[in-house]
Formats: sequence, C-alpha cells, structure tokens
Amino acid sequence: MTTRPVLVPVVLGVLAVVLTGCVAVGPQEGFLTLTGSDAVPLPACDDAAPVPVAALASDDPPACEPVGQVLVFPDGGQLQLPEESIGVGSQAGASDVRYSYSGVGRFGVVAAQAGPGCVDVHEWGTPEALGRVHDAFGSRWMCD
Repeated sequence: MTTRPVLVPVVLGVLAVVLTGCVAVGPQEGFLTLTGSDAVPLPACDDAAPVPVAALASDDPPACEPVGQVLVFPDGGQLQLPEESIGVGSQAGASDVRYSYSGVGRFGVVAAQAGPGCVDVHEWGTPEALGRVHDAFGSRWMCD
C-alpha cells in the first residue's frame, strides 16, 4: 500500500478553511437570516382583536402570528400589521413617536416604540426574537 504524505497537508488546509469559515459565520448586519424551521411562518391567529404589544413580551414561543391585526402601544398608538406573513415595518405617530415591528419566523413578532431622536425606546417580543433582530439590525433597528 502506498501512502501519499501530500494529502495530509491538503486535508489539513481544507479543514482549516472550513473551520475558519464556520468561526467567521455570524449575524449579517442589515439582514435577518432565518434558516430551516426557524423561517417557517406560524399559523395566523384566529382572533382579529387588537394585540397589546405587552402580549408579545413572553418567554414562551408564540402559537400564532397576528397577521392583519392591529398592534396597540401603551401610549395608545396603533400599527396595522399586513394581511400576509409579517415582514418589517414602521410608521411615525403623533409627536414624532415611531412605532415599528418585525416578524421573526417561528420566534414571533417584535414591536418597538421610540420617541423623537430615537430616545425613550421600548421593545416587546420573545427574548429569542429580540436577540435575532438586534443581531441583524442593531439595537436601534426601530430608528434606522
């Protein structure tokens, strides 16, 4: 049997490239990346009632997606979600208050309210959903 010592450095070189690529992989700023079952949308919620944003803040994963429903913020501001699978959106309210939302696949919807100049920010969502939005868009996602 003939061995080829040249293969060892080649295999080690390929392995080093693969491992380096794996270590370098991380969140891509400006892109919310969901893979596999994470990206599968949740079923639409049966209830068409307005959703207080405080209800989005839970440690438990959501059972449904509030498509087409209205998000209601503590100050009374409202934001209409689209009728289809939720993406990202925002609108300015009274006194330059900004209301924003982002759908995060099976992790649910996050919502945020920011005052003028992106101060006095409040966010609601599951910890996993908020973490993924922050990784993708930064902690000022609702203002940028």
